[in-house]
Amino acid sequence: MTGKKAKLSDVAKAAGVSSATVDRVLNKRGGVNPHKEKQVLEWARKLQLDRNLERRPSRILRLGVIMQAPANPFYRSLQQAFMRCNSLYGGLNIQVQQHYFEVTAVKQTAALMHRVAERSDALIVIVPDHPLSNQALQEVASRMPVITMVSDLPLASRLAYIGIDNRAAGRTAGELMGRYVGSQPCNIVVVSGMHSFIGQGEREMGFRAVLAERYPHCHLLAVVETREQPEKAGQLVRQLLRQHQRLAGIYNLSTGDQSIADALQAYAQQQETVFITHELTEERRALLRDGVIDIVLDQNPELEAMTAVKYLAQHFGRIEAEAITTLTPVSVHTRENS
Repeated sequence: MTGKKAKLSDVAKAAGVSSATVDRVLNKRGGVNPHKEKQVLEWARKLQLDRNLERRPSRILRLGVIMQAPANPFYRSLQQAFMRCNSLYGGLNIQVQQHYFEVTAVKQTAALMHRVAERSDALIVIVPDHPLSNQALQEVASRMPVITMVSDLPLASRLAYIGIDNRAAGRTAGELMGRYVGSQPCNIVVVSGMHSFIGQGEREMGFRAVLAERYPHCHLLAVVETREQPEKAGQLVRQLLRQHQRLAGIYNLSTGDQSIADALQAYAQQQETVFITHELTEERRALLRDGVIDIVLDQNPELEAMTAVKYLAQHFGRIEAEAITTLTPVSVHTRENS
């Protein structure tokens, strides 16, 4: 198109639609399939059609977020981040609507995904791995884009996974644990929220692998599951301390750090046990400064939420295409940098 001004017909031909469809998209009259709208906007930008393509689109792009209720600080951070996305992307007429489920209510979660999909253009999900949820996501993904966050579901035909490399995070925790506990034979415990969250399972596998490869004197005594109940984490650690008197290290994959700290204090082990966990909340920051927690691996939930919404905004042609990194970084925090 060098030296020649692009016309509606040029955009229509390139996008594989009619000139009337191009006119409806560019003049924001609505009623156009989201995929066709994306194609029109992409080609209008590429061909440098002389229009203001950054004006507020007429059609609302509805993004449904499905995650567990924000009962712990990590999910509260995600909730607040998605709320901020509504302000950040409001000019693009994007609405992010959050929906919550109980982690043990698998059938209800699958039904929720179908209900939310009926009134959304795309889904962002953080759900456990289960045949019912996988089937529901597979069905939804056949109709619209689905992004998995924090914990991946690679068999669900998702558009993208956004979050940390959980296996690498677990390996980092294993390396730090092996170095911190010393060279004598010792017992290590892993506290899991739910085994069905693939991300937590990947952390555990990475952690196990490093201990086996480099620190065989670290005996993995137990992997206990809290079902995402914070108080249960402390109960399980107390039970292990009653049986074994001392635990050289605890690696917590999910929630319940304060109850674990209380258990360690009850057995006067808070300065003896190496305690590694995830997500730098205010509660964990305080435990770091008190020397109860030794390491926090943080994945920046705000960045993950912003990246997910940006990825979909780009997918639907609301912003110009650019390379987006879907694997977010892990930050290592001690009390010296918290």
